[in-house]
Amino acid sequence: MFVKLHLSTGKKRADKFLCFFLLLFLSGAGFAAPYWGEFKKDECTSSKLGLRQYSSILHEIPAGSSWESACEIADANVAGVYFEQPTRCVNSGFNMWGEFDVPDNSCAAYWAANVGTETHTAQDDGCVSDGAFAGKRKFASRLFNIAGESWEAACARMPMTLAGKRYEQPHHCVNRNGAGMWGEWFIPDSRCEANPAPYVRGAEDALASTEPLSGFVDMHTHLMSHLGFGGIIFHGQPYGNPATALAHCPSGNDEEHAEGHSRVEAILQDGIDDILAAALGTARHEFAGYPNLPFWPAHNSLTHQTMYYDWIERAYKGGLRTMVVLAVNGDYMFGATDNGLPDIVKGISIADNPIYDLDDMATLRRQTQAVFAMEAWVDEKFGGPGKGWFRVVKSAEDAQAIVAAGKLAVILGSEVDYLLGCTPEQCTDGMVEAGIEEIYNLGIRYAFPIHLKTNGFGGAALYNILTGGESYDCQAFGQDCNQLGLTDMGAKVMEAMMEKGMIIDVGHMSARALEGALTLAEEHQYPGIVTGHSGAYDMANGGNRHEANPPGYQLQRILNLGGMVGLIPGQGNLNNVSEWRNNDGSYIAHGCGGTSQTFAQTYQYLYNLSGDLAKQGRIAVGTDFNGFAHEPGPRFGSHACEGGMADNYTQPESSKVRYPFAPDPKIIPPAIADSATLFESPYEFGNRIFDFNTEGLSHIGLMPEFFEDLRQQGLKRSELEPVYRSAGYFATMWKNAQAWESQ
Repeated sequence: MFVKLHLSTGKKRADKFLCFFLLLFLSGAGFAAPYWGEFKKDECTSSKLGLRQYSSILHEIPAGSSWESACEIADANVAGVYFEQPTRCVNSGFNMWGEFDVPDNSCAAYWAANVGTETHTAQDDGCVSDGAFAGKRKFASRLFNIAGESWEAACARMPMTLAGKRYEQPHHCVNRNGAGMWGEWFIPDSRCEANPAPYVRGAEDALASTEPLSGFVDMHTHLMSHLGFGGIIFHGQPYGNPATALAHCPSGNDEEHAEGHSRVEAILQDGIDDILAAALGTARHEFAGYPNLPFWPAHNSLTHQTMYYDWIERAYKGGLRTMVVLAVNGDYMFGATDNGLPDIVKGISIADNPIYDLDDMATLRRQTQAVFAMEAWVDEKFGGPGKGWFRVVKSAEDAQAIVAAGKLAVILGSEVDYLLGCTPEQCTDGMVEAGIEEIYNLGIRYAFPIHLKTNGFGGAALYNILTGGESYDCQAFGQDCNQLGLTDMGAKVMEAMMEKGMIIDVGHMSARALEGALTLAEEHQYPGIVTGHSGAYDMANGGNRHEANPPGYQLQRILNLGGMVGLIPGQGNLNNVSEWRNNDGSYIAHGCGGTSQTFAQTYQYLYNLSGDLAKQGRIAVGTDFNGFAHEPGPRFGSHACEGGMADNYTQPESSKVRYPFAPDPKIIPPAIADSATLFESPYEFGNRIFDFNTEGLSHIGLMPEFFEDLRQQGLKRSELEPVYRSAGYFATMWKNAQAWESQ
């Protein structure tokens, strides 16, 4: 392959060629344009600038002319980058070489540490017991790709974000010679302190605004999951007679359901014994349903209904005013295609189920229609059409009116793998145009262009057991990322959604796809961009530092556009999430993993990152109920701190959720009895008592306790203000998106 010198316009280029022709004239040679041979990909030349050298021989230099002069005016396109002249011209004595320094992210220095069999951005070396950093937690990482500067200089300029704070350089740079250059950081952490801060209820301080609180939005729910995944994975219906809707599992002689449902439940419990049982086909769990419900719903039972009508109503009474209901599906998740699970879940004949086909768009239609059926059922309970508190809305104006009336605004959405049927192999302009028109006419106003599979719109984030598409070593995340970014069709589907004023959720996108999506949204200045059930890379540790958890600068870009960030309550275990420290040194000790306490760390980080934007209601929650997601577990009882407990952790009784309690009194009261805002005692349903303190977030009806638990551990009233304004801001954001086309 050759790249020949080529003509172009412009004074600078013209001057170069005049010089070249003058060179030819003075040498007496005939005209023959020099050209570069095949380019060699060489070593990195600068880890600071992220540059890699490419080199090539310059051919056809006129006899008698200066090799150096010919090289200095020979332009080239190298690895997609245009150069007017080489970075360096090198005369080897036999040939004239041009060397070109091309930007290459793989040449940038980066931190990485091998932890067991995995690679992470940093390793946790535990607590420091003596010296200047006694009582701190030490993190360490090795610096790779050092080129063009000394190891010490490279280390001294390399930043790292830990526990939500950016460190421009390590506290220590240690040259371990054969083991490389290592950075060491010493981070405040109550697990390393003799006397961690006690848990004291957050102050009843003033709110930033005197406007009434609108209530909160749940930006991510799956109300009709029982109608997805072939109809045999998820158990329980969200409305109807509880004896039927929440019947024993499995009901009747449905052995296919018993096999599929039980095996998936075992796998999602994460225990090796459970996975083995699933592989052997012996997985079983407590089947009993209503009225006893001894096993489910539970914070860690992921294949059972957590959004039954009565439970939604209780959340509504506690301040839930807007709920995004997403149609969901994933035919590959439990027995198909390429993520390895078929070997474990063999024998589940989902594809042969005669009741529910697996096509994403068919599932989307089925689940969307079911939400309207539930609305009609609620209306009937309250006197007829339009009388109920559960209201599906199709415009921002309707949402604002419903929220102002103290009812629940329900927004229909989609989170399926192949939206509009667009696969990597087949995705056309016509499919996008007709598909967006169809889902809009169905009432859908919120959608994920990309879910858990690489599709026609772009690459899906790789994390946990999820794979799909070509991967590469993305050094910033310390693990593999999806090679594919946002495709041309991905840009087209986003633009089609913008024209409809729809809300675009950029969650689940690969790092490259997310970058492309945010850049596109910024070019259009489109405000309806969200990530509705997110973690935060900057607060994550270990395996949680993956591309599905956006870095802070990308979360900030979403907020700056006018969008929203919803945090998923199940943020992870004790070692997955760092402890947040406020600038004044105050903190909520993170000693009980996998609980509301873990969520509090990431929430405080996002609250501080967002600044004044948070106070408008731009940060919220996205629970992912019925989405196979772990919810926060209990801090008390026999199952306390299942996500890990610090050695110095104590559980004062004073930090329990105590009854009676009420949500903030400034929340717009619901349109039903005034007493609905007051919770006198732990919730009773059927023969079961749901005590949040010992069970955690078992279902959506315990969301009032979830927020109260955050208050009990130290979140101030003002710090939860954004959540309690989020329903109102969601409608404002949506209205701005609707108005975007006319701007």
